[in-house]
Amino acid sequence: MTIQKGQDWGRFVARPDKLHLVADDQEAGSYLNQHLSVAGPQLEIAILKSNISRTLGVAGANIKNSEMLRTEFDVVEATFELENSKVRERRYFLGHAFIRSKWFRGETVGVLNSSFVGRRDWAPRSHPNDGKFDVIEFDESISIRQRLTAYRLMRSGSHLPHPKIRHRQMTQYSAGCIESSTLYIESIRVGNVKSCIFNVLPDAVVLYW
Repeated sequence: MTIQKGQDWGRFVARPDKLHLVADDQEAGSYLNQHLSVAGPQLEIAILKSNISRTLGVAGANIKNSEMLRTEFDVVEATFELENSKVRERRYFLGHAFIRSKWFRGETVGVLNSSFVGRRDWAPRSHPNDGKFDVIEFDESISIRQRLTAYRLMRSGSHLPHPKIRHRQMTQYSAGCIESSTLYIESIRVGNVKSCIFNVLPDAVVLYW
């Protein structure tokens, strides 16, 4: 169920017997890529260390408790075509993806299903399980100094608004990739891509904390 701001989210239930435990968001993504079926039942996962948990105000899953916080969560589907390939691939993720040409120059696009990436609050307006993801676009003309300042301000989520940083909340996003744009999902390099489309899959997974 899509949750609006101000509403209660999640409920405490008895710890499931067949709960799948993963170490972090990267491992959760690997599990989703192997087992997620849009037409199938919701997967049930507990993540020990997660960027998502900070968005929720919890420290991570505590599987020692007899009761756990049950939360439905959206999944983001990335469909892309790598350079020198005509095959479209698909990956699922819970947290974030980035497309960039260079680290400190050129356009950078972030697709975020939760606000935090490490210590940086990329999308301070993000709300969990709202049926949307947040898109943060750094204009290619932004200077290195402005970019570094924005990264510093992200620790408090005060980098927005900014004339050269665009923020949108969307259910689908198509990235028109320039030459040698590199896709990263959950901080893991996927490869250089020619095109990439992101779609939100509402309530596709159940997370326990």
